[in-house]
Amino acid sequence: METPTHFHFSYRRMVEFADTDLAGIVHFANFFRYMECAEHAFFRSLGFHVHTTQGSAQHGWPRLDVTCKYLRPARFEQTLEIRLRIEEIRTSSLRYGFWIFGEGEKPHSPLAVGSCTIIYVELDTASHQIRKAPIRAELRAKIEEILASSPAIPSTPHAP
Repeated sequence: METPTHFHFSYRRMVEFADTDLAGIVHFANFFRYMECAEHAFFRSLGFHVHTTQGSAQHGWPRLDVTCKYLRPARFEQTLEIRLRIEEIRTSSLRYGFWIFGEGEKPHSPLAVGSCTIIYVELDTASHQIRKAPIRAELRAKIEEILASSPAIPSTPHAP
C-alpha cells in the first residue's frame, strides 16, 4: 500500500508499557487496537458512534476484512500518529486504509500500513438476528462530503 499524500483523519496516542513485550516493542495485535481507536475517534468527530441502540435494535460495524503490514517496530513511550483515509463507501460497507507513523520520523515512512472493511448491521435483540443495513443517510452525507472536500486532516487531541 503506497503512502498517500493526504488523509481524512489523524489520531495520536502514546505506546503504553502494557502494549509491549519485554524488549519494549509493540505486540503485533496492538496495531489493530490502535487502528480501531482511530476509527472510533473518526466516527465521534463526525457526531456518530460505532455502536448505537434504537428501541430493540442495535447497530454496529463488524469487520469483514482487516490487514496490516508491519514495516518497522513501534516502541514503549513512542508517540504514534494513526492516519485514516476513506477508500470506498458502498451501500452497507465502508473501506478505509490506515498508516501508522512514529512522531518525528520521516513523513512518508510509516511503521505499519493496512486496511479495514466494515459493514453496517442491525441486531434485533428480541430475535437475535443480524442483518446488513444501508449506511444511515446522515453519516453517508458526511463521509461523501469528506471525500469531496480538500485534503485537510482533522485530528483529535493526543490520547492518554
